[in-house]
Amino acid sequence: MNLKSRRLRSIWTIFWKSAVFICLWGMFYTPFIVPFKGHIVQLEKNFPHQIRLYFEATGVLALLAAAWVMVRFIDRRPFRSLGFAPGHLVRDFLIGMGIGTVWLGLSVVALWITGCISVRSSVTVFAPSLVWAAVTLLLNTVTQEVLVRSYIYQTIQSQTNFIWAIVGSSILFMLLHAGALAGAWLPGLNLVLAGVFFGVAYHLTGNLWLPIAIHFTWNFLLGPVLGLTVSGNNELNSGWQVLNMHGSALLTGGSFGMEGGLIVTLTTAIGAAAMCRFIREGKLEATPAIASIESPDRRN
Repeated sequence: MNLKSRRLRSIWTIFWKSAVFICLWGMFYTPFIVPFKGHIVQLEKNFPHQIRLYFEATGVLALLAAAWVMVRFIDRRPFRSLGFAPGHLVRDFLIGMGIGTVWLGLSVVALWITGCISVRSSVTVFAPSLVWAAVTLLLNTVTQEVLVRSYIYQTIQSQTNFIWAIVGSSILFMLLHAGALAGAWLPGLNLVLAGVFFGVAYHLTGNLWLPIAIHFTWNFLLGPVLGLTVSGNNELNSGWQVLNMHGSALLTGGSFGMEGGLIVTLTTAIGAAAMCRFIREGKLEATPAIASIESPDRRN
């Protein structure tokens, strides 16, 4: 088989496996939503936190079921190879929470130095709202990471290499949020950079725990805790706002939130570069997942 034929075969494999995976997700998710659509609309008015949690919980269960079918019957490998090997779970999650906190902290400090952020004089915090938001956001983060940086990422990697897997998954991550971009290029660039950041974190450890922890911590602190916009979404806050954003939209991100500004472009690029250095220096012992798995097509 010549080089062109192998490339076409690799592209086709990536396409059909990803398409089947996403179709399975939709097929498994539909029974949780469609039969109860009318009831859900009514319940959402009185129980918004609980209904959002229901959407996220059923969504991630359907996605995990789709991923299990793909690895069990198509790829014939264990479920844990999707990035769920238990080794270093606690270590990676704690490190990820630390990285996410520092990442957001640097962004907030930089915006404060440039005069784009001020602290509100009084804030009332409701602990139950934070708990609901934390659980819901964690499930949402798991869904995003499994969708972008698990099966599809691994399929791309098995047919090409980890660099193309990071690039492809980062573009997909941006496309997941395309509806909130409203044609703006800088938020889109920042989402791609964040995807690279998370992708490198996944490659560093061979598991999803680190990128999930970084991603979740950023979203949780930015939205529910600080009350700011997350990726153009104002529904993730818990009913209060700790900080006021003002100044140039180029720095603050405007209606998309601080994730759409140049400050976050800088801090995200720094984070991704630091993660790449960790890979070169072998700072973390990885738990192999897909790294040692190659497609039979690539080996032949």
